Amino acid sequence: MIEEPSHRLIAWMKVIILASLVLLGARQFIFEPVEVHGKSMMPTFEENDRILLMKISDIERSDMIVFKVAEDRNYLKRVVGVPGDVVEMNNDHLYINGVETAEPYLEQNRKVAKQLGFSKLTEDFSAVTVPAGYYFVMGDNRLNSVDSRMLGFIKGDNILGEVKFRLSPVDHLGPVK
Repeated sequence: MIEEPSHRLIAWMKVIILASLVLLGARQFIFEPVEVHGKSMMPTFEENDRILLMKISDIERSDMIVFKVAEDRNYLKRVVGVPGDVVEMNNDHLYINGVETAEPYLEQNRKVAKQLGFSKLTEDFSAVTVPAGYYFVMGDNRLNSVDSRMLGFIKGDNILGEVKFRLSPVDHLGPVK
């Protein structure tokens, strides 16, 4: 029995519509591509890098997240403190709950800061306790970052997702660590 072209067309349309619905649902509830703007996470992320956010994720220290600041403004930062943490910066060293925390992702920026004549990459701030439902975030480019030092704690409900994958540039394509 020969299949009519109209039946074949209807079958393909069903497949295309179903695939579109699955993709739209996944983009709405599971992942979202985002373009990086600004220099606050350099050199980890550069201007116009494309990243993929996972919207379903447990946020932990050192995760990189995108969060909403205003209706038309989102920021990309690194989580430094989770709810209940005591965060402090003393003599360019980060302390979480009284324990010095290594930040190897800052080494290149520390060198640049010294070349520019800064004695520290990050100015000291007194210990603050992160309240329940909030996070303390900082950019990797501490000399050029608007983060929790200025914005205050970031409400968990304002987090759009965790950065999991870099889509571009192609030479840096892959999972984000």
